[in-house]
Amino acid sequence: MVSYNPYDPQMKDDPFPLYARLRAESPVHYVEEFDTWALSLFEDVWNAGQNSEVYRSPGPPLIQRRDPEVTLVGASMFGLNPPVHTEVRKALVRHYSPRGVAQLEAQIRETARASIAEALPKGRLDVISELGLRISVRVASLLIGLPLSDSELLSGIVRRIFTRVPGVEGQTPDGILAGAALGEYLYEAVCERRRRNGGEGDDAMGAFFRMQLDGRPLTDEEIGQHLNILVVGGTETLPKVFAGGILQLYRHPDQLADLVADPSLIKTAFTEIARYEMPTQFLTRMVAEDHELRGQKLRTGQGVMFLYRSANRDEREFPDPDRFDIHRRAERILSFGHGTHICLGQHAAKLEAKVMFEELLSAIPEYHIDESEVVPERSEFVAGYVSVPITFQPR
Repeated sequence: MVSYNPYDPQMKDDPFPLYARLRAESPVHYVEEFDTWALSLFEDVWNAGQNSEVYRSPGPPLIQRRDPEVTLVGASMFGLNPPVHTEVRKALVRHYSPRGVAQLEAQIRETARASIAEALPKGRLDVISELGLRISVRVASLLIGLPLSDSELLSGIVRRIFTRVPGVEGQTPDGILAGAALGEYLYEAVCERRRRNGGEGDDAMGAFFRMQLDGRPLTDEEIGQHLNILVVGGTETLPKVFAGGILQLYRHPDQLADLVADPSLIKTAFTEIARYEMPTQFLTRMVAEDHELRGQKLRTGQGVMFLYRSANRDEREFPDPDRFDIHRRAERILSFGHGTHICLGQHAAKLEAKVMFEELLSAIPEYHIDESEVVPERSEFVAGYVSVPITFQPR
């Protein structure tokens, strides 16, 4: 019988063989330790994501296993359900829409070009720390309304939150402190400062200050919780996906050559990269009413895990799912979630990726990766890479 636990070392090193077994043998799998069900099939995760009546937020805080009182979700929009969740997203959608994020393209391109130009004479570039992370934290800051001068501070805090060490399950003590530091920064250094200035601003923070829920404005604590999830979500995942794409293209030189020769393929290529290099292992919900799924009885109050990385490799949805192919025309993927909590920042992420691939492959069409220098992320929650250095002919 297949056994699954998100903290098993195998899940941090190579989860895909076990995910395949779950899909084949136990697609609705009970994890007794957490009284939680793990959904591994694409169709089940897709359907559950849009059924907020049965699968409610927030779910059990598995990633805070060592200190369940500390949570990244808190009272943020990620922990809300319709109709309140709908109201909050509606207030932000203008800033995070394709038209809203398009206004940042010039700044994204300028940052990408400057970062690449800085690396050209050295012949070496870490595509996470020296490119992807620089851009993602700046875009998150611009959309939210945070000082760009704090970008390095914020990216460092977020990195600490997700850092894992051998022998410690879940967040490290330093990761917990980093989560508290981010909350303190957003509440004291930002919310109070903006409040003193009247809360005005054509950005996400300004939208929160103008927001009315149940006939009252949000408190500074509530605004800080909402901003927390926007900072973390906008900073951490895209650099991993982008770096994974650069690594996969190196491993598939024919596809790299196709992309260099025809940059119009980047949009389709990024869909495949996001499917293949999906960083989020799982997110959780809570069962709101008794029901049966694939012969299993899910009870009210139990947890549910959406195993996104498994769903994106489901052979029922994607032919030959473990094959990387930038020419694949996937009709749907789960890399940005689906339904009620579909990723608010998906359009920003797609624009950032488009610009970075355009600029990097234009400036450096040929590169080498010493895979012994690639540092993977070993986490039960977010997979991917911490460092992916590329080398090339200096100039």
